[in-house]
Amino acid sequence: MDRKQAQVAEQGLVTRLDERGVGWLTINRPDRMNALDGASADQLVATLAEWSESPDVRVVVITGVGKAFSTGADIVDMAQAEPPKDAEEAASRAAQTIDGGSNLARAVRDTRVPVIAAVNGAAAGVGASLAIAADLIYASEKAYFLLPFVNIGLMPDGGATATVAAAIGRARAAAVALLGEKLSAGDAFAAGLITAVVAPDELDAVVDAAAEKIAAKPRRAMELTKAALNGSSLAGLEDAFARERSGQIELLQSDEFRSAIAQFSTR
Repeated sequence: MDRKQAQVAEQGLVTRLDERGVGWLTINRPDRMNALDGASADQLVATLAEWSESPDVRVVVITGVGKAFSTGADIVDMAQAEPPKDAEEAASRAAQTIDGGSNLARAVRDTRVPVIAAVNGAAAGVGASLAIAADLIYASEKAYFLLPFVNIGLMPDGGATATVAAAIGRARAAAVALLGEKLSAGDAFAAGLITAVVAPDELDAVVDAAAEKIAAKPRRAMELTKAALNGSSLAGLEDAFARERSGQIELLQSDEFRSAIAQFSTR
C-alpha cells in the first residue's frame, strides 16, 4: 500500500489515490475509536462524490486507523454540546445528526465504482451502517458489528434498517437491531452480512488484492453491475432513510436518549 499518487489528511480523514486507481479513505480519529464528527463525515461524503465522477478512480476502500473501523457518531461531542435554546433548535440538531448518517450510506451507494469496507475492528452505530453499505465487506477476525441504537433510546439509521435486512433476512436483522448485541465477524459471515472474515495480519493484503482485481476490470462494467445489484437488493433504501429520519428526529429529542448520553458528558 505504499504506491501513491496523492495523500491528504484532513479533519480526521486520510485520503489516498494510488496509480492503479484505488482510492483509500482512512478514518483517523483513533483517540475516539474513529467516531465520526461532522467534519470527518462531510469530508468522507465529499471525497466519495468527487471520486465517483473521476475516471482515474476505479474502486474505493474505506477503513480505520488502530483498533476500530468506526464506532459511529461522536457521542462525546453530542453529550458535551451546549443544550439547545428551544424546541426548534433541538429539532434542527436532531435532523442534522440523522441526515449525516443517511448521507454516509447514500454516498457509498451512489459512488459509481465498487466500494470495499476493510473492517479492521469495531464497527458500531453509524460506523456499522457505513461498513454494511459497502459492496464488498472484509473483516478482521477481531472485528465485530454492533447496532447499539436501542441501548441508548434510538433506532438504527444510516440505512441499516434496509441494508442489514437485505443481506441477512428479516428475522436475523430483527435480532441484530432489537437486541443491540455484538455480532462477531465470524457470525456476521455465517449470516451473510459480510464478504469474508480473515486473520488480522492478512486483512490489508486480502483487501488490496480484491481492490487490484476490480481496478483491472473495465470501469463501465463495474458501474453497471453495481447499479443493477443495488437496484435489485436496495430498491427501498430511500424509503428506509425517510422512516429512519422521522423516527430518529423524535428519539434524539427524547428524555430516554438525553439520560443515556448524560454519562458521556464528562469524558
